[in-house]
Amino acid sequence: MFFVTTAWAANETAQFSGDIMAMIADADGVVKFIMSVLLIFSVWSWALIVQKGVMLNRAKRHGAKVLDGLGRCETLAEISAHVKAAGSGPMRALFDASQAELAKIASRSTKTSAAAVENVSSRIDYATKREMERISQGLGFMASAGNASPFIGLFGTVWGIMDSFREIGVMGSANLATVAPGISEALIATAMGLFVAIPAVLFYNRFTVRLEQIDAQLELFKIEFVNWLRRGTISADR
Repeated sequence: MFFVTTAWAANETAQFSGDIMAMIADADGVVKFIMSVLLIFSVWSWALIVQKGVMLNRAKRHGAKVLDGLGRCETLAEISAHVKAAGSGPMRALFDASQAELAKIASRSTKTSAAAVENVSSRIDYATKREMERISQGLGFMASAGNASPFIGLFGTVWGIMDSFREIGVMGSANLATVAPGISEALIATAMGLFVAIPAVLFYNRFTVRLEQIDAQLELFKIEFVNWLRRGTISADR
């Protein structure tokens, strides 16, 4: 029996090359499934990272461009030209929503009252929530992937180690040459879990800060535009 187990351990040592791809190919079926899930998480997370990175940077630049010089606009035509010159973005959507509300008010009355100003303000708030919801889509998956991936990978590792010890019990050998290949294959699952989680968490935090900045820009636009409307209301009352 000793010679059989020694020969088996020597054969395992000879076959174990330490190559990552070979270890993945030799891993248990459950571990392979977990690695496949983590690979999908990784591809999806990186696709979101690229997409959201471009979208949020563009939205922030657009907001900064609109706010720069907005306070110098005197008429609605000047504001419209200034916003449209900045291109498309969340702030353009807010302005379009306010324009639509103003058009409804103008169809009923030629005078902009305080109640009408509040209607426009509420409409801008609604449009802000819609835009923030739109540009933040997908971040929930990144948060879930960042939190769950290490535990999914750890489950794969635990399962792989359990399988390795089961084989040790069957063969009756417990030397390092017997244990190392199975444990090494299992630990790849934990490594993959961390590979998914680390960038997902880092970019989720970065994008959360960027969303807060964009939300602040939209709030500044609302303040500036509503103040412009109120100045017109006060002038009309006089």
